[in-house]
Amino acid sequence: MLAILVGIIWGLVALVSGVVNTVGGWFGGSKPAATASAPAGAKSATDASGKTYTTCMPVGISVSAVVGDGSKPLSIFPAASNPRFWFTVTNTSQKPCYFNVGTAAQNFQVTSGSEVIWTNTQCTAATSNYRMLLQPGVATNANPIVWERVRSSASGCDAASGQTKATGAGASYHLQVTLNGVKSQDVQFILN
Repeated sequence: MLAILVGIIWGLVALVSGVVNTVGGWFGGSKPAATASAPAGAKSATDASGKTYTTCMPVGISVSAVVGDGSKPLSIFPAASNPRFWFTVTNTSQKPCYFNVGTAAQNFQVTSGSEVIWTNTQCTAATSNYRMLLQPGVATNANPIVWERVRSSASGCDAASGQTKATGAGASYHLQVTLNGVKSQDVQFILN
């Protein structure tokens, strides 16, 4: 009976650890420990050392949008190349705090003029919240997502869902990322 109980407890610990490592992997760098997350609605949380941190105020958060090849920024993309989008989030306040950086809090939006061409909020993949402990002055990169050079609509955001192609041949586009209500700068790029 004791062996069964130990096996169940070990299985639960492994499951929780796997979920935390997967979500933490979305943000590059080292994966956060299970104690680095707090429930999405919490106003404060305690870390493994017993310290209590509050939720970051939006005024103390900086979000930078990046368009590139997944490792470096680019502004012009050849016809056969799909842009990658990601963001960098930085706590600009003086104290560590928690901020929701999960996929449910991310809005990538591509525009051309005043027209919205593509937004990840129309993607059909499941999203989740993830409150990460952000240290002051430390920039954290999210993992890049691929834009397949298609428009998004209520039926999806990728080629597999039958979306129409975005115009290339030197067309200009702009990316802006909103993370949990905090907007990034506007980044211009060209599709050939």
